[in-house]
Amino acid sequence: MQIQNLCLLALFVAIFSYTTSAARFNFNHFDGSNLVFLGDAELVSTADGSSLSGALSMTRDTSRFSHGQGKYANEIPFKPSNSSSTTYSFKTSFTFSISPRRKTNPAPGHGLAFIVVPTIDNDGAAGKGFLDINDNHVGIDINSVKSTVSEKAGYWVQTRTAEGKKVWEFKELKLSSGDKYKSWVEYDTKPKKPLIETQIDLSKVFLGNMFTGFSGSMGREVERHDIWTWRFENNAPKETKPVQSG
Repeated sequence: MQIQNLCLLALFVAIFSYTTSAARFNFNHFDGSNLVFLGDAELVSTADGSSLSGALSMTRDTSRFSHGQGKYANEIPFKPSNSSSTTYSFKTSFTFSISPRRKTNPAPGHGLAFIVVPTIDNDGAAGKGFLDINDNHVGIDINSVKSTVSEKAGYWVQTRTAEGKKVWEFKELKLSSGDKYKSWVEYDTKPKKPLIETQIDLSKVFLGNMFTGFSGSMGREVERHDIWTWRFENNAPKETKPVQSG
């Protein structure tokens, strides 16, 4: 199965191993280590239930309107202090799939999100969307379910015209196709051709330490939201300790 790449700029496998530091980790496979499961989030079993598939799922087949969050268990320094006017640059990439169980004209679910949040719990969490441009888009949300900016799902590829001139061509894709897609989010750096680009000063939003992970929710119909790999790093000094508050 081909894995397509989604590129986002947000100013905002079967190997049982991971590496960690103060601001860097890499999951090539999930076995439950260093993760917190909230709501309906769980490790996915294989079809016959004999073993775990290595995917982190946000929703469960047995529950309508199922929703959950899977987070890295430790706080991550995003700023030198809560009052700092600077934010560490960061980037993350992950492979995901969204798979409706009804193959013909399935109703859309409520979506999947990479999140940075101040607490480890998910009190008050619920699946919802608000004024979305369509049921197949990518957006950036800041303290709201209403996107600050959003674009239809897809990616850019560079091609050549008959005259040999390089041009960018947009390839639309269906997020809920069941295929695996690779996405990345970068703050304070710029890929050649991102799907979304906007200017947001996250130093006014982030605390010194935050938690990061994923949130997903389905609607009335069963829809899996699976994360298969996940890598995160920022430019916080390796010796950085969590900011003390209080």
